[in-house]
Amino acid sequence: MAKLLSQTESSVTRWHEEGDATVIETVADVEPVVERAKSLHNEGYTRTKGGQRHVASVPIVVLDAWAKKQGKTLADVYQDQDLLTRFLRDPAHSFFLIDKSAV
Repeated sequence: MAKLLSQTESSVTRWHEEGDATVIETVADVEPVVERAKSLHNEGYTRTKGGQRHVASVPIVVLDAWAKKQGKTLADVYQDQDLLTRFLRDPAHSFFLIDKSAV
């Protein structure tokens, strides 16, 4: 039986006990983030108000899941520019990109 840990408009986190294992599962609807990134890219909003490049918009749950598949943590991705660049250059993640020339 799953226990609800948290819930927002776009995600749900549950605690499951499966035999001797405990699993924490987060399910998120990332479609609004993808649509926003696509819209910003198509409209040319590739810079922030401060003039910095707006490279991508990636939900934390997506970046965290990818990091785990790489044998890394989310903190590793934040601290290692090469790791983050590898994520952004993966064609499977291209729909999160806003300024595609920056990657």
